[in-house]
Amino acid sequence: MCNMFFPTLGLIATTDVISVDIHQSIQDALSKMHQHNHRSIIVVNKTLHYIITTKDIIRLKLSGVPFTTSLSKVTLRPLPLIDKESNIINALNLTNDSDEHICVCNKDGSLYGLVTNSDIVASVDPQVVLESLQIATIFEKKYGYKSFLPETPMAEILDYMKDSLSDCVIIQKENTPAGILTSKDVLKFIGEGNSPEVPVSQVMSSPVEMLSEKATIQEGLEYLKNRHFKRIVVTNDEGDVVGIVTQQDLISRTYLKWSQLMQDHFKQFEEITQILQQKNRHLTQLATKDALTEIHNRHMFAELFAQERSIAKRQGTKLALMMIDLDHFKQVNDTYGHNIGDYVLKHFVSLVVSTIREADLFARWGGEEFVLLLRNVGCEEGYLVGEKIRNLIESHPFDEVGRVTCSIGVTEVSPEDSLIDAIERADNALYAAKDGGRNRTIACEMRK
Repeated sequence: MCNMFFPTLGLIATTDVISVDIHQSIQDALSKMHQHNHRSIIVVNKTLHYIITTKDIIRLKLSGVPFTTSLSKVTLRPLPLIDKESNIINALNLTNDSDEHICVCNKDGSLYGLVTNSDIVASVDPQVVLESLQIATIFEKKYGYKSFLPETPMAEILDYMKDSLSDCVIIQKENTPAGILTSKDVLKFIGEGNSPEVPVSQVMSSPVEMLSEKATIQEGLEYLKNRHFKRIVVTNDEGDVVGIVTQQDLISRTYLKWSQLMQDHFKQFEEITQILQQKNRHLTQLATKDALTEIHNRHMFAELFAQERSIAKRQGTKLALMMIDLDHFKQVNDTYGHNIGDYVLKHFVSLVVSTIREADLFARWGGEEFVLLLRNVGCEEGYLVGEKIRNLIESHPFDEVGRVTCSIGVTEVSPEDSLIDAIERADNALYAAKDGGRNRTIACEMRK
């Protein structure tokens, strides 16, 4: 057996569960679910346990079932029941559905908690499946085999095998395996030139060695290896043949089973991760972008300014800071309404973005006031960029409003400037532009 540690169900089960007696009403169950903020509730009927989920409540509601109805009158889903001290592998044998619950109980049969296959998958690995799961659990259907009577002529069997995917058949007498005919037996038969009318009983390998489907996958593999068999006949508790499995079947289906379990398990996490990533992107955008114009907001600009100033100081390059204010914007809102005002702001931003470089930092400072940081640009060049923006805005027609102008203040950023220092100088230049009649650009000298 595997030396790995397998936790008991008591260690991984969710114990925060609620329950109601089966003689209580649907409304009682619903009220308790609502009170405890749970999506499911266990219905107890002596030693039997059932589950009702939110989906069940919805179905009952849509079906018109009165909520005063006793739970004993409702079709409920029974839960597999397993002791909390049981190994998690025992629970894997109870269900193949990753969302299906398994009821975990105390020694006295009382409710302890719930566990799902998803909980279990996180606690095991593929080697555990090999060493602990029974052969029967990895086959959803009967393994599949073809049987013939001992007196069947070889011609009939050869005709079957030529088109069959199987390379062996079982020979049965009164539902009891009498022998097995493999491709190796067939090759020997053909090589010896025997008559096709010979009964298969003279060609088959006998007696048949069999293994219970209750054996583990690992036991099956060891059985095949020790006997140098390619395949093995599998029987159920009654001794009836249920199929033939090969070493390849055991290994490939084991890992297929594991893969399915993992996919079911991680699909839920992928969905949750995608939701969280979407929310994270949304929250990041809210924290760094202006909701209306979708350019940087004031907070983000402050962070980026500090980075750009450090880079410029280290590399000995220049930075120009520009404050831009839309002239008489309050009149736009008062005259045309805030929807038109929002349109003007967004259209103004799109025009500025089309003019500046991708490396430049453009942000909404507040209201109709914007800030622009230009890399590798001094005060004089900053002034020219400001004039380019101002002329573009003045010459561009805005629907509903017509002519819009802006005033701009420009300053060069000193290596020792704080953001407040640079903003104050650019703001002073901006107010000088407004005092001078608006629709103009003014640059102030950098502080010495």
